[in-house]
Amino acid sequence: MTPLLSELPVRLALLVASTSATATLGVVALLFFLRDRERKDLLLYALFAAGVAFHQGLSPGAVAAAEGAFGERARTSFLFLVPGLGYLFLLAFLELPWRTSRKLLAGAAGAGLAASLLPLAPLRPILPGLAGALLGLLGLDLLFSLWSEARKRRRDAPVLFLATALLLLAALLEAGTRRGILLLPGADRLLGPAFLVFSALVFLAVADERRQLLLRATVDALTGLSNRAAFLERARREIERAERSGELLAVVMIDIDHFKSVNDRLGHQAGDRVLGGVAGTLRRNVRGIDLAGRYGGEEFVLLLIDVEASAVFAAVERIREKIGDLAPPKIPSPVTVSAGIALHHGQFERTTIESLLRRADVALYRAKREGRDRTALEEAAPAEASAAEVRYR
Repeated sequence: MTPLLSELPVRLALLVASTSATATLGVVALLFFLRDRERKDLLLYALFAAGVAFHQGLSPGAVAAAEGAFGERARTSFLFLVPGLGYLFLLAFLELPWRTSRKLLAGAAGAGLAASLLPLAPLRPILPGLAGALLGLLGLDLLFSLWSEARKRRRDAPVLFLATALLLLAALLEAGTRRGILLLPGADRLLGPAFLVFSALVFLAVADERRQLLLRATVDALTGLSNRAAFLERARREIERAERSGELLAVVMIDIDHFKSVNDRLGHQAGDRVLGGVAGTLRRNVRGIDLAGRYGGEEFVLLLIDVEASAVFAAVERIREKIGDLAPPKIPSPVTVSAGIALHHGQFERTTIESLLRRADVALYRAKREGRDRTALEEAAPAEASAAEVRYR
């Protein structure tokens, strides 16, 4: 058996695997599109994947039956169809504006596709060359756009630039090899594997975008702590868990003393530095199971989980003292905070996070009335109905 014949089964197996994976990605994207009809980019990706899969299936010598059924005309039409679909997908995915130049490029791809399907014998020899030139123009437009987006600090632009560059390079190498311009063994089947790498990088960009959206929805942009909505949601879950397990938890309200005067005298940038310093101190001095959040303005909240009643006051005092040691740049006066603590005994008690926050707020304002820069524990928790009382009332 010659080396060429021995390599054929391996090459065919790789081609079949690549084509099958590409087609599967297209089907998955189509199913997602059917669930969310507003995501036109999913439909375009599904069509793009289908085009790449068919193009790979029509590789010279890959599937003889398919070659006879579709012929040279079908192969030429895919030279315009596949780049056009990829171009439309990336325009939709990146939400790039439809400028006149892009409309002309998309129209040229459509015109080339139509010409390849019509029995126009004089044009047929030059169509592959025109398709290659169009492929280069489409790719350059996308790469230039992604470069501009990267300079605007769009997070996913570098990854998408790399993905598009790899796919464009593979497509150009494959086209050159098939036309005999390049002599690169195996390069006539680069598009399929390159499309899979392209898809993996696109999915990576999508995953990072979703992560950023989640962060923006749950994290306060200025301090990096949990925002109010995320804090309340987590606190509700922890209260329910504490009422099942009987553990004790504490809610702490913290307010920066005389913060308005900092903004008025030194400006909002100075105020932001104070907020950042306080937030960093809170983040560094709570346990991994606890939660620190920004409640609004200069107010912060702590949720201390599974704690001892005798240790809560000492823990908050230690945090307050560390905040007092802060020396933010260009802030001449010391930074101090007042804190109020409300305790929730989970065993046989029922409460809500809103009730605990009100109780902690009452303790906080008592600390302010007594001179600020101190911690106050709620004087007496209101008598709330226990589970036994509710049951036997």
